[in-house]
Formats: sequence, structure tokens, C-alpha cells
Amino acid sequence: MRSLAFNSLARALVIIFQLVNIKLYTNYLTANELGVFFFLMAVSYSSNAILFVPMDYFQQAKLVRVMTEFGGARSLLIFNGKVIGSYIVFVLLLVIGTIIIYPKYTIYIGLVMLLALALYIVQALRNTLNNLSHGTHVSISFMQEALIKVVFLYILAQLVKPDAALLIISWLLSLGITAIYLMIIATKKKIFSGLDVYSVSSKDVFRFAYPFSIGAVANWLQLQGYRLALVPLGYSEVVGVFGTIAGIGSAAIGAASLIYGQQFSPRIYQSKGGYTNTYLKGALVITVVILFFSYFLGEFVVGLLTGLHFISHWKLIIFGVLTDAANLFVGAIAIHISLVSSTKKVIASAVLGLLSMIIFFALLYFSGAVDVNTVGIPLLLSQWCVVGYMYWKFIKQPSVIS
Repeated sequence: MRSLAFNSLARALVIIFQLVNIKLYTNYLTANELGVFFFLMAVSYSSNAILFVPMDYFQQAKLVRVMTEFGGARSLLIFNGKVIGSYIVFVLLLVIGTIIIYPKYTIYIGLVMLLALALYIVQALRNTLNNLSHGTHVSISFMQEALIKVVFLYILAQLVKPDAALLIISWLLSLGITAIYLMIIATKKKIFSGLDVYSVSSKDVFRFAYPFSIGAVANWLQLQGYRLALVPLGYSEVVGVFGTIAGIGSAAIGAASLIYGQQFSPRIYQSKGGYTNTYLKGALVITVVILFFSYFLGEFVVGLLTGLHFISHWKLIIFGVLTDAANLFVGAIAIHISLVSSTKKVIASAVLGLLSMIIFFALLYFSGAVDVNTVGIPLLLSQWCVVGYMYWKFIKQPSVIS
């Protein structure tokens, strides 16, 4: 109970820091510049979708067994070192190529690639600590990251003219400090000690993870593809306004999801899937509660955090809440599926989400109806198509994995 109370307080503080961050960047940047920032975020996530997210699914599924049998996850750490080393070499080659061909984009390419790596390192360490029942330190790391990001953004904005690159740099600095903290905790808990006798086969990782990779790429294009398409087409302001206001709703449901997931998702692993149905019922309750408060407080919050240009679109918060709430359900069912190693089932749901997004977005675009109030409709509909499909798959599987 004490752990839940601390985690809830931590997430409340994280929400406050996230909202302060939104307040800062909506004052520093125009809606058009924010559209460019969201575009860069979408580009950055490509590395996570293709490589890092699937790899972490693999190591989290193996973590408890490796810790039990070999006294620590040293072998997983060494494997990560090899993958990260190869990634850094790739990034250096990409940056050199960009300097030669498109030198004015070099800083952006370097920043988005480093951001992808930093996000992976921090998230992998958090998942590892959380799944080994060290959730308090994970909560501290979330507060740490959110606070440091705000502090660095404010300080840097006093020194140089704020732009999209400055937002990324402030985030990178906060992630770097957070990663150091998490690594110190993991070392103290002797998580990466033990014998290096467990052989991590690249072939096994690929066989397990490639469906998640396909799924993550499809999910990335489904949820962020509109940014990649609309910003080059001249809709930067639409992306900036929608991304900012929907992001407030995403922050609210995201914080609640983190509390809930940190507290209860380990039970899905520990029960070998027996807890999944209970988890999904709790996720539904959380979604309804956050939706209720977002609707009745949304206009006040948007007015408090942003300017007049944003407040008339305050109801876009609902898109952020409902779109991100779907991840609560999809994530739990994905864990359930990973435990039975039938990860190919993830591909169909991801492809369904992407295809439905393309269809809904095409209807919107070719009818000339793309604006700040409609751009979130394809996201919302495609997300809940995925939830419906995955839940149908879930109820057809054994409730407890032998």
C-alpha cells in the first residue's frame, strides 16, 4: 500500500512537471515550430520501433529466468553493449553522410538518433528494475527526468533562442542523468552480476522479436505517420496545435497508466498470464475516470498552460486520452502473448491498425477535411480497431500459461 501511495505521488509530480514543460515550450515556440518538433519526434522513434522496443520485449521475457538460473543478467547487459555499440557506429556513419550530402540537417539527424538510444536505455533499465520489484526507484527516475527536463529547457532558453533542437537537447540531458541514476541502482542491486554463461543468440532474438519489430513499426506509422506526412505537406501548424493539446490528455492518461502498469503489469508475468483479465478490467476503470476529469477540467487546463491560439481547441484533449488509453489494453495483451512466445500474432493487429489508419486518413485527406479538429479521428478509430482485434485474440487463448 505504501508503494502504491508513493508511486501515485510520484506520477502526480510527473504530470505537474510535464505540464510545466508544455507551458514553457508553447510560450517559446510557435505552433508551426512545434509541428516541426513533433515531426522530429516521429523520425526519432523509427529506431525504437525497428530495433529497441522488440529487443526489450525479448530481454524482459527472459529476465526472471536468467536472474534465477545464473544469479544476474550480466549476459543480457553484454548483449545490449554489442547492439548499442553497433548502433553508435551506424549513427556516426549516418551523420558523416549527412554532413556530406545535407549539412544543414546534420544537427537534427544526430539529435533524433541519440534521443532514440537514450530513450531505449532509460526505458530498458526501468522495465528491468520494475519487473524485479524495484518500482520505487523507477518512480524516482520518472520524477527526476521530468524535473531535469524542465530545468534544462528553462536555462537553455535563457541562453539561446529556443527551437525544436533545444527541446530535444534538454530532453537528452535529462535522460542522460536519469540513465546514470538507474544504472547505479541496478549495480547496487547486483542485477548485472552473476555468470556470463547464458548465451544470447542473435538468431533467437530475431526469431522472437521480429514480429514485435514489424508490429512496432506499423504502430509507429499508425500513430505518428500523420506527422511524417502532414508537416512536409505544409500542415505544420495543424500538427503543432493538435500534438500540443492532445499531448496534455496523453500526459494525464500516461501518468495514470504508468502508475497502474508499474504496480500491476509484473503480476501478468508472475502469474504467467492469469492476471491479464483482471488487469484489463482495471484499465477500463482508469480510462473512464481520466476521461471524466479531462472533459470537465480540460478547458481550464488548456487555458492555464497555453495561449489564446490553443484554447479554442481544448476538446482535443479527449483525443489524447482515448488514443493513449488504448495502449493500456494493447500493452497488457502483448505481454500475455509474449509469454506464450506466439509473437507472430502481434503482426496482424499492428498491420490492421496501420491499414485502418491509412484508410481513415485517406478518406479525410482526399475529401479535403484535414484540419486541427479532424486530424485525430483516424488515430482514434484505428487504435480501437487494434484493441478490439487483440482482445478477440486474447479471449481465444488459455487464461493461464502452463
